[in-house]
Amino acid sequence: MIWQLIIVGSIIFAASLATVIRVIRFFMTPASKCHGCSGCKLEELKQNMEQRK
Repeated sequence: MIWQLIIVGSIIFAASLATVIRVIRFFMTPASKCHGCSGCKLEELKQNMEQRK
């Protein structure tokens, strides 16, 4: 019985810790929603829109 509580408690703790870390990272870099990913064409589209103006 105690082992079940320890296992469930550790899973809940790990999930809570991961959630807190992700929330902190989100608010530390609100301008970078892609977190440095260069896989999409978002920057090229922004440049094209600026050139058209």
